[in-house]
Amino acid sequence: MLAIEAERVTKVYKGSGRPALEAVSLQVEAGKVFTLLGRNGAGKTTFVRMCATQLMPTSGSIRVLGCDVVRQAKDIRGVISVVPQEGRPLRALTPWDHVYNWLRIRGEGKQAAKEKTGEFLRRLELWDARDRPAMNLSGGMKQKILVAMAMAVDAKLLFLDEPTIGLDPVSRRQVWSAIKDWKAKGGSILLTTHYMDEAEVLSDYIVIIDKGSVIAQGTIQDLRRVIPQNTRIDISKDGLDRESLEPYGSVVDTGAGMLRVFTFESAVRDLSELALKRNLPFTVSPVTLDDVFVHLVGSISEERK
Repeated sequence: MLAIEAERVTKVYKGSGRPALEAVSLQVEAGKVFTLLGRNGAGKTTFVRMCATQLMPTSGSIRVLGCDVVRQAKDIRGVISVVPQEGRPLRALTPWDHVYNWLRIRGEGKQAAKEKTGEFLRRLELWDARDRPAMNLSGGMKQKILVAMAMAVDAKLLFLDEPTIGLDPVSRRQVWSAIKDWKAKGGSILLTTHYMDEAEVLSDYIVIIDKGSVIAQGTIQDLRRVIPQNTRIDISKDGLDRESLEPYGSVVDTGAGMLRVFTFESAVRDLSELALKRNLPFTVSPVTLDDVFVHLVGSISEERK
């Protein structure tokens, strides 16, 4: 079963010089975490808002849980939940007010709403602040209120548009754990994020969008193959130049005093010995999703100039 099916979806905002999305086709499997990656303005939030029936597509079609977003918007709204980008809780309401009242609006009985509110406030470490007005809470705690509201309801599909923005590392992992539990119970998730480690940890499938178009998609393993080499070595560029490393692979200046070499495992020993002889700090690691993203989006951006 498909949670989302989009066919040649285009969105053009009034007065815009180019489409925010252009002929995007993709499928989101039910019971999976499906992640959209892209730079600011790539079209991720536009796609999420159309799927959540907040925007109308200019052309093309989108079906969410089998329902058309234009003709059956009301049916969709009853079975989805959303953490919007740039969402804000109401200043005077407490975390308890937000989650409990939202559950009641969505049809939960009083006792069930109390139990679920307590569960998610504790899970996201909001319990001690449950009676404090949102205006007196930190930005990270405000963001967790929105996450708690969205995840406490019984929905089949969860839209998370940059849900961990502004959160500290511990809070991010709390949200990750809640997402994994949601998926384990059979829920479907469409996630957008700028955190590549978040995408690597959570995603079953990833689509990369640039300037309104899909430029790559697949599993983490699929996307890593975009870079032919499977290993990266960062070496201090103190006394080194790119030319001396190019025989070993593709070389990139990270801009942080290090040269990054994309290479194969067979060259690791030679490069390590070179660094050790010159007493230069170095690290060895697999190619990451961050590397793939920069490689793809950077290449596409250069081509479109």
